[in-house]
Amino acid sequence: MNEKIIIRKAEIEDFNKVHRLIMQVHKLHVKERTDIYKDVDPMNFEEFKNELSNSNNIYLVAQLENKIVGICFSQIKEIANNRIMKDRKILNIGDICVDEKYQRNGIGKKLYNQIVQIAKEKNIHNVELTVWKFNKNAIKFYENLGMNVKNLKFEQKIK
Repeated sequence: MNEKIIIRKAEIEDFNKVHRLIMQVHKLHVKERTDIYKDVDPMNFEEFKNELSNSNNIYLVAQLENKIVGICFSQIKEIANNRIMKDRKILNIGDICVDEKYQRNGIGKKLYNQIVQIAKEKNIHNVELTVWKFNKNAIKFYENLGMNVKNLKFEQKIK
């Protein structure tokens, strides 16, 4: 299956197919963190269109025939002229999602490898992302890609 997968930039016409995957990610977050996430539509067409028009955003899709079976949303962030931090560019991945029916077929890895290639071409120093602790499958996936834990974020619920 992996050979048939095409990784390309997302287009406005992809919205309905992409939206289905955005919903899969959001539903998982709502289920696991009802204290944080609302059960609402996480992205409408206008928001998607605006995201695609932002030159710092890199939105990729994995396409199998006429189906979009994976997405990777990322954004270039630049740190410059900071008094305590060195200048650098970061490619922050907001979401990688592969349709539940197509997981464990190398599609996520293919999306990630394309993002890394783009980062190299744009002289970006790091690829980063945040993953929820409850998402054990994602954590294992990122570790298998060779990613390392950069920092840990702790919380203590008060209410």
